[in-house]
Amino acid sequence: MKKFIVFLSFLIMLSPISGFCQPREINILTDQGYWYPFSFAEEGQAKGLYIDMIEKAVMNLGYKPKFYPKPWKRCLSDAKNGKYDAIVGASYKLERAEYLIYPDDAKTAKNSLWRITQVEYVAITHSNSSYTFDGDVKSLPQPIRAPLGYSIVDDLKKAGVSVLEAPDIVDLALQLVKSGRGCFIAPPQNATGIMYDERFKGKFKIHPKPIKSKSYFMPFAIKNQKFNKEEILAIWNEIVRMREDQDYMKTLYDKYKGQNK
Repeated sequence: MKKFIVFLSFLIMLSPISGFCQPREINILTDQGYWYPFSFAEEGQAKGLYIDMIEKAVMNLGYKPKFYPKPWKRCLSDAKNGKYDAIVGASYKLERAEYLIYPDDAKTAKNSLWRITQVEYVAITHSNSSYTFDGDVKSLPQPIRAPLGYSIVDDLKKAGVSVLEAPDIVDLALQLVKSGRGCFIAPPQNATGIMYDERFKGKFKIHPKPIKSKSYFMPFAIKNQKFNKEEILAIWNEIVRMREDQDYMKTLYDKYKGQNK
């Protein structure tokens, strides 16, 4: 009987239902808006370079990532309420730091060590416009449009610039094409991506001088957080390792360059 009990205990230890065999889940919010190639949603599934990077990084550490694409303002709200563990990818804002755990240098460094990537924001005008951005945001042609809830909106407003917001970059592009006036603000990769859309081919001018450059992170929710500081830092360090692997990053950029059509 004792031998049977020992054998049964051994089988339970090997069983896939044992807690020891189940990786810890990380529930991660992502922007469902078109932020190509960094993050976007297709048929309700999170896609993009950030998603691939984070998935590989956390799986390397033995975690199981689950991604939840939502509108960006909903992502921030759900993170604030502690409904999910982390959010990808968010730039640093003082008000966000009240409910999100950021790396130590997020507030002060222009290029944070623990960033996922560094992203620039540029102005996009209609191809018929003669305007050229020279670095003065107050010279940007009105109306100025930008994605709803993005930190660049607050940056522009603090500079005394009026901004119209829309839920998605495609909405911004449609508004510019329809009116032929003003501009919209987005990363150049986003603008390049939508120009493959037949509705927008040859209709935009991307201004090369950046308005702003920002580090983007995977911050963790403060409320109901189940990961300690050491575990969070280990995840951020693994993201850095992914980012610094030039061969890996080239593979990712090539992958999304190939899809951008």
